[in-house]
Amino acid sequence: MSFLVIPLYLDLLTDVSFGIWLTVSAVINWFNFFDLGMGNGLRNRFAQAKAEGKKELAAQYVSTAYALIGGISAAILAGFLIADLFVDWAVIFATPEVLARQVNEMAFILVMLFCPQFVFQLIKMIVTADQRPALSNLMNTLVNILQLGALFFLSVRGEVNLPELAIYLGGINLAIPVLANIFLFSGIYLDYRPRIKYLDFSLSGKLLGLGMTFFILQGAALVVFMTDNLIITHVLGPEEVPAYNIAYRYFNLTAVVFALVTTPFWSAFTEAYVKKDMVWIKKVVKRLLLLWALVSAVAVAMFFAAPLVYTFWIGDALEIPRVLNFFMMVWVIISTFLSIFGTFLSGLGKLKISLFYAVFIAVVNIPLSIFLAGFPALGSAGVILATLIGMSFRLLFQPAQTLKIIRGTATGIWNR
Repeated sequence: MSFLVIPLYLDLLTDVSFGIWLTVSAVINWFNFFDLGMGNGLRNRFAQAKAEGKKELAAQYVSTAYALIGGISAAILAGFLIADLFVDWAVIFATPEVLARQVNEMAFILVMLFCPQFVFQLIKMIVTADQRPALSNLMNTLVNILQLGALFFLSVRGEVNLPELAIYLGGINLAIPVLANIFLFSGIYLDYRPRIKYLDFSLSGKLLGLGMTFFILQGAALVVFMTDNLIITHVLGPEEVPAYNIAYRYFNLTAVVFALVTTPFWSAFTEAYVKKDMVWIKKVVKRLLLLWALVSAVAVAMFFAAPLVYTFWIGDALEIPRVLNFFMMVWVIISTFLSIFGTFLSGLGKLKISLFYAVFIAVVNIPLSIFLAGFPALGSAGVILATLIGMSFRLLFQPAQTLKIIRGTATGIWNR
């Protein structure tokens, strides 16, 4: 689906308007950061409660998390409505004057649709914590299929403006989580559905205690990954964003496949650690490393096949620099390797060292990205190179910490 939508976008939008759409959409996704890590906190706490057979406690975590996220969503909405009175979003996104009105309307529509989605998407954390990642992936797949259908309909119909695109695609993003909540909480998760009687704000500390750790980690991820489009827009121009995004989607395909395998193990590691089944953990980590070797070989093959694939995929609509392809390939290889250890440590909540890294990367990534993107030989490739440089520091501690925990030799900060 991710591949098929690109030619439709290029047919419907100009390079500039497509770049603006990608940038604004990425910035709207920043608001996910404001869950204060409670989504992942709920994921771990729900998995722990179920593993220990504490059904009512699991239900209390769900109801409390929904109430807290609902309050945050209302605050985001209020804050945006106030800011919207004074901020010209077209200036923020370096928009040509001819598109200024469309961009302001698009930003308003996307935020209005995002705020309720922010609450309803908690269902994905619940099903993933329950080791049913196929349900979460099914929701994403349905969204992608419906969005592809909407784009196809719009391309057949002809000209489309950015606010209309926001209504179609943002509406689909909201509809699927809403329907999933109705269906799942009236079916397999009936006993866990949010209810006032299960509200227990004394559990907020547990959700936020672990959640604040994830909050800082999410903040670092926000700085590293979600600012890319905005940096490219302001340093190189919005017309450079589509090429970067297309190269990212192409190479990220292998990372997506790898994530489909590793995602279930987050909560599985939580359960195994609670039950002290280190033999199973060791076996799974070894198998994931073998899969990573295969994924790395595929990424290398994709690098050499890239020019042919791009020609078949988007024709001559855009030129994707070879240096950009190379650094995207290296990023996939390193990020998939580190995701094994990141998933394990997140499942166990052993993230103290990762917190120090997160603060470091949040400070250095944006200035380094701007600096490297300014080199003509690099351009947008400098942004992903900055990500690679920052990511490489995780190689110094995450594999070692994982090994120490598995062997039972982790002490002090290595076990926190």
